[in-house]
Amino acid sequence: MYQIQGSYWFVPALMAIGAIFLSQVSVQLDRQLGSKWVTDSGWASLNQPEGARTLLATVAGSMITVAGVTFSLTILAVSYATTHFGPRLLDNFMRDRGNQVTLGTFLATFLYCLLVLRTVRSGSDIFDPGEDAQLFVPHLSVLLAVGMTLASVGVLIYFIHHIPESIHISNVLSRISNEFSSKVEDLYPESLGEGARELPRELEEPFLEGKSIRSLHAGYLQGIDETQLMESCEDCDTILQLHVRPGDYLLKGQKLATVSFQSSAEPSEQDRFESAIHGSLAIGVTRTPTQDIRFIISHFFEIAVRALSPGVNDPLTAIQCIDQLCTGLVELSARSLPPRFREDDEGQLRVITTETTWNEIVDEAFRRLIPYARRDVNVLEHLQEQVEHVLEISQNDELNPQLSEVVREVRELRERGEH
Repeated sequence: MYQIQGSYWFVPALMAIGAIFLSQVSVQLDRQLGSKWVTDSGWASLNQPEGARTLLATVAGSMITVAGVTFSLTILAVSYATTHFGPRLLDNFMRDRGNQVTLGTFLATFLYCLLVLRTVRSGSDIFDPGEDAQLFVPHLSVLLAVGMTLASVGVLIYFIHHIPESIHISNVLSRISNEFSSKVEDLYPESLGEGARELPRELEEPFLEGKSIRSLHAGYLQGIDETQLMESCEDCDTILQLHVRPGDYLLKGQKLATVSFQSSAEPSEQDRFESAIHGSLAIGVTRTPTQDIRFIISHFFEIAVRALSPGVNDPLTAIQCIDQLCTGLVELSARSLPPRFREDDEGQLRVITTETTWNEIVDEAFRRLIPYARRDVNVLEHLQEQVEHVLEISQNDELNPQLSEVVREVRELRERGEH
């Protein structure tokens, strides 16, 4: 689903198919209704064959031209964004629904007019033998073409406004922040819960001698189908310990997991289980934010580092990144990190995942940024102030010591700089 959302072809393709279907339906309605309804209504115009053809041909030609210009402007905006904000933000612009709908609207209008155009007939046209040479103007279809043209003009006005707005740094950071909040909602419980229990002592030994499952491909682990993973473990009565997590880069042959079969299993059954485990892991050439909140945090880090580079020297953008990071961390501080130990509906331990710690999250958000922020005293001061504000708000006993350590490090850097 993430790949489909990030493609320029899916939404325009759906709209183009819809336009083809609409053209056939409207023409059939025209054949059934005839032209009497046009003469009886005061708001519809009675078109002549040549006038209808000229109108449809003009609209079709204009729409395909505008579609080309729209695509060119979109590519220019994407090129600007990747150059100034980082290539890993390309997906954010590819998934912009406004750009996809704009391109789809122009293509749909073009296809609709083209298909309706071929049905317009005049008495002088040459028809196949046995076919009645009669005048036919699809008045309803032409009226719909006019309506789609007006809609396309409105979409073009929106697009001209949307393109510069989409590459404004404040809007870019706002979209990343919204995505961060969405992933916090999806991946973490709503309130702090009890700590996860440890691995029972009687299960430690089987894992030392358990069967290893190794990666068949190289690439980034983009996501894990937890439902399929749990069902596979239940069916084979196994306990699976994962050694990787979404966002990790996997080498071919790298150890992914260790499995301990709780009951005797035939080799063929073990092979089927291993295949099911591979099927539950999505591996690709790029990282995605689907189950990897660290990747979203790295977007802020990348933009801030570029802004603080001597070639750019834009501390205000770095300050905005810090503000958005702190906003997300305040929201995350009220949540609990996912437990390592996952049980089935009967309370039986089935999956042991890798552990995400608050120390790692603080490292991703702030500690990696400190060496770059030390170049600008204003950014460093703002970083300290904002982290202190997060400390005032947060009631997370595991997160707060990590934030206090960041404040201490920044304060020491500032004191050394002043002397």
